[in-house]
Amino acid sequence: MGKAMKVGNKEKFWRKRQRYASLLTGIGLYGICILSVICSGGCGGSGEEEAYGREIRERVGGEGRIEYVEGEEDNGELDYNEGTDSSRQIAEAYRDIYEKAAKEGSLGSLQTIQDIVDRLGEKGYCALDRENENQVNLTNPEKIEEFCWLAKAGKEGEAVIFSVMEDGGFIRFDLEAAQGELFVTRSVLQWKGGMPEVDYVHRFPASEWEFSGNGYFFFRESVPQGYDGAQGYTAIRVHPLEETCREYNRKYILPIGYDANHVFLLDWTEEDFGALDFDDLFAKLYAHTYGKPLPYEQTIEGKSYLVSEEEYEKVILSYFRMDKETLRAYGNYRETDRAYEYRSRGFYDCASSPNNPYPEVVSLEKGEGGIWKLRVNAVWPIENLDKAFSHEVTIRVLEDGGFQYVSNKVIPDEDNVEPIWYTEKIHDK
Repeated sequence: MGKAMKVGNKEKFWRKRQRYASLLTGIGLYGICILSVICSGGCGGSGEEEAYGREIRERVGGEGRIEYVEGEEDNGELDYNEGTDSSRQIAEAYRDIYEKAAKEGSLGSLQTIQDIVDRLGEKGYCALDRENENQVNLTNPEKIEEFCWLAKAGKEGEAVIFSVMEDGGFIRFDLEAAQGELFVTRSVLQWKGGMPEVDYVHRFPASEWEFSGNGYFFFRESVPQGYDGAQGYTAIRVHPLEETCREYNRKYILPIGYDANHVFLLDWTEEDFGALDFDDLFAKLYAHTYGKPLPYEQTIEGKSYLVSEEEYEKVILSYFRMDKETLRAYGNYRETDRAYEYRSRGFYDCASSPNNPYPEVVSLEKGEGGIWKLRVNAVWPIENLDKAFSHEVTIRVLEDGGFQYVSNKVIPDEDNVEPIWYTEKIHDK
């Protein structure tokens, strides 16, 4: 049978569970997708709005560089016009990319986001993709790493990070470090009627911030318990990943991920699939097999459907080496109907949230016969964890371009956390 991951530090785990539970209480399992991010390992700080020590200067000419200011004091108010004018000029630097993508309907594509990030990087800015997703390497990362080390040492510094959104706009983070504390001005630019406009500016002291050993920069705004708005946490991968790792992650790991399944939470092999729930895999892999969304509606209480054996088996057997008889023994196969009884997850067992961890392939090892071993870290932004746990996924790349999942093994570590985001599926009686 599949073996669950080892739980490490119990006290740490219960603190995390209480935080996560209070968050879920505030947003509900079907809450609005919250922009999230965090990091681990450095020093945290807190302060009052009145404690801002210096004016943040927007520098269009010296794009993206860090400036260290000694001893300046101001009234704690960002020059709104200066900041918004700067952001509008920065957006104009990639207008051609935006207009072309808008015309082609490809604004939200990873390639368009990458193109915008690259353009900003060429201009000297520190930029990456959507907040808390970290699917594109940060440009000019050495500037942010230097800022983090200066901040950790209690020195003063400033930096700016741009997070490119799917609509072609961006979130801008103006960062100030002073005496071990971090202050953040978060602004949002969107294109409206073909013109870039800043329609949101918010300034706050970070209640926590960390620069982790694996190169993540986490910071957080304090919010009241049960607050149902944006949860105020941000995670930015500063250290770059090899493009091959990102490619394999997108192709083999992200399609399953950690939402609404436990494929990567258990130890299993193709000789013993253990406790794998193939209904969850059917839901995850259907669109990749048929090129269209899963047609079986997800309801509040969950709903059971009869799925023809051909339809169900094509999905599972495309990605797992087993015969039909083995799958039928594992699945809810009904011989009289020549169909599988598939039950969708509902509200009470959906096990999905924008605050769940996401997988990140950090290393690759090639074997024989198309075998690849992928080392994967579970990054959990809301908990400031760049590695909630690690696991090794073995895949087999086929000659026809397809692939199969061969095994998963959770790497033992005393710091592994309990997967409290996962909920076992409720089965009909």
